[in-house]
Amino acid sequence: MEKFDVIVIGSGLGGLVSANILSKEGLKVCVLEMDKRIGGTLQSFAKEGVMFNTGLNYTESLGKGEILNRYFSYLGIMDKMNIQRLDMDGFDKISFGDDNIEYPFAQGHENFIRCLTQFFPDEEANLRTYIHKMGEVCNRFPFYNLDSDTVSMQALGHQLNVSDFLKSCTANTKLQKVLAGMNSLYAGIEGETPMYVHSLINYSFIKSAWRFVNGSSQLALQLARGIEANGGSIRTHMKVVALEGEKNVIQRVRLENGEVFEAKKIISNIHPSSTLRLLSENMVRKSYSNRIFALENSVGMFTLYIVLKKNSLDQFNFNYHHFPNSNVWGTKYTEENWPEHFLMYSPANTKSGKYANGLIVLTYMRFDELKDWQNSNRSNRPQEYYDFKQRKSEKLLIVLENRFPGITKNIKSYYSSTPLSYRDYTGTPEGSAYGIIKNADNPLLSLVAPKSKVSNLLFTGQNLNMHGILGVTISSVLACQELIGRDYLINKIRKY
Repeated sequence: MEKFDVIVIGSGLGGLVSANILSKEGLKVCVLEMDKRIGGTLQSFAKEGVMFNTGLNYTESLGKGEILNRYFSYLGIMDKMNIQRLDMDGFDKISFGDDNIEYPFAQGHENFIRCLTQFFPDEEANLRTYIHKMGEVCNRFPFYNLDSDTVSMQALGHQLNVSDFLKSCTANTKLQKVLAGMNSLYAGIEGETPMYVHSLINYSFIKSAWRFVNGSSQLALQLARGIEANGGSIRTHMKVVALEGEKNVIQRVRLENGEVFEAKKIISNIHPSSTLRLLSENMVRKSYSNRIFALENSVGMFTLYIVLKKNSLDQFNFNYHHFPNSNVWGTKYTEENWPEHFLMYSPANTKSGKYANGLIVLTYMRFDELKDWQNSNRSNRPQEYYDFKQRKSEKLLIVLENRFPGITKNIKSYYSSTPLSYRDYTGTPEGSAYGIIKNADNPLLSLVAPKSKVSNLLFTGQNLNMHGILGVTISSVLACQELIGRDYLINKIRKY
């Protein structure tokens, strides 16, 4: 029976970052991945020669000295990635209904204020307040401000929800909608989502916004190379089916193929509820497991992957967020008004040059729309499922054409995915795209601590404190500090 210091279950971003850190510190680490490919939603794939991303569409704060740059430099991957900075005066553009105005999100806090003030000349002071308040929250968040020693999740305390926070910054309802226009990056729910979720996303992206050239899977590849260079191992086609033990200690990790491993510590990058279902009976109290099982997952995504005709559409270096019905809180859509929003961008690649060769268009999709096929898998979907995807694709393309007349004539072919696709490829319950839903009324209740109620089990990934590339990286550091010490780890990262 093979023995390890740490077994990491799942090779999504959280698992790979955790394994990279711990193997760097000399621990014997093994990553177990159920699929044939590593990376989870970091994966990229090609269709007709066009590279598409599955989940990591663009990222934040990779500028020199910025928070994610410092983490990636510590991990030894920052200078090995092919990245491209998005347009400085508008990395995201927000539009509503039939209004052709595109409100820009510019990079750099001062530049952001300057560019939006051109559309809202009386709002400069309020925009400064908006930036300042977000910064205050971010700098209290654990491991966001690497130079602070006084950070704690408890410091978040009671939070305004995002919609009330925006109202506290400005009375201008149009500006409120514009500032909420990036909420498809965190599935904001009106009156519910805590403002810290909005702040961590917006504040970081406004600092700097970037895109991976030739696919986001390069991030998984570079992390994996680091793990293996440090002496760790990554094994695919290794589905964990049981975490066996007694007296609150996991003693064995059992795989679907019958193999059994031992490890002193287990880090789970899969959903906490899925992890608890692997445990031997009575390893945790019912009150704890019931709380985890009761946590609600966020909405998923319906995605179109569009292959364009050759030399038909100029390449563009920003993202469009459009709200056809001017409703920026679109997670609770109805069948009649779907889609309430879409995010569209052209993946960066070295082949396209002057012209775009593909588009990705995303919008919300709830899992309940797919309940008729929830017991199927990617190898045995019925025809009715594909008919459903086709109807949704056609409806989304109509909305896309309405916003950008003539764009659909440039389409050569298209493919689509649903939350079922995400569920089956990544193991995420209900195909959730943003982890566990956070609630402003009690933000700490919906957070899952890295240290579980099993003495040698830790959690990492987007279901803890925050989703997204920065949030998951921070959750990995929070998990690893439990094994190697907070001060020791943060002092190492601070050097970058």
